[in-house]
Amino acid sequence: MNLALAVRRSFRAELIKLWRPSTVVAMSLLAALTALSTVLIVSLADPARPRTGPGEDPAGFAVTTDQLATASGIARGFTGGSTFTGLLIFLVFAITITLEYSQGTLRTVFLREPRRLGWLVGRLAVMLALVVVALAVALGLSVGVAVLVARLRGIDTSAWWSADGAAALGSGYGNVLLASAFFAVVGTVLGLVVRSTALTLAVGVAWTFPLEHIIQGSWRGATHVFPGLVFDAVGQGGLVDASYGTALAVGSAYALGAALLGTVALTRRDITA
Repeated sequence: MNLALAVRRSFRAELIKLWRPSTVVAMSLLAALTALSTVLIVSLADPARPRTGPGEDPAGFAVTTDQLATASGIARGFTGGSTFTGLLIFLVFAITITLEYSQGTLRTVFLREPRRLGWLVGRLAVMLALVVVALAVALGLSVGVAVLVARLRGIDTSAWWSADGAAALGSGYGNVLLASAFFAVVGTVLGLVVRSTALTLAVGVAWTFPLEHIIQGSWRGATHVFPGLVFDAVGQGGLVDASYGTALAVGSAYALGAALLGTVALTRRDITA
């Protein structure tokens, strides 16, 4: 009961922060990145069959015009940009949690509300609710941009407006949302553990994106082992080197492990340490 009360209080308190200009900017950037990825994917689609050699999966930006003309083509731009979406969400969640330490906010909060876990759950609930809304807006923008670019390229979009097309949009949205939640949890936990904004971003961004992709170029198994690649596979509904089921299981394990680590880091360590 006390924990539930702490969650509700934290939720209401964090809800007020959503009206800050920085939040609007971050969510607008998410929509802009989604639109950009959609333009690139549809405009760069090759009429020829995509190559599927080492390190080249027929997903993301490697899409043909024939694939875009299918019912699932309506969601290709949205799901193909899940890497950009995940990076942005990782940055937002990591930065906001480390700022709580650097600005001394947590010391004041925990003087009035000592149930730290309740504060964290309420805070994550608010921010993930914002991600749900922002991704829904981004999906609508992606569809509009995809239709416009597809018409310019002469790609048939009649299959997009079928029941299968609607199902593809629903599953695509769910997959990207799930991958985004994984990135959000990992970004938050890394911030709780490291506590420094600069160091958190240096470690998280450098490892999750450049290093993982460099290793992937020589080891295909990296796709279903490293967290950033696994989360991206979930967002795209599975890849050649990482089936959706495998990616989902591994990604869930990473998120659960990170959540446990974050709980220990927040509840057991001194705020000023």
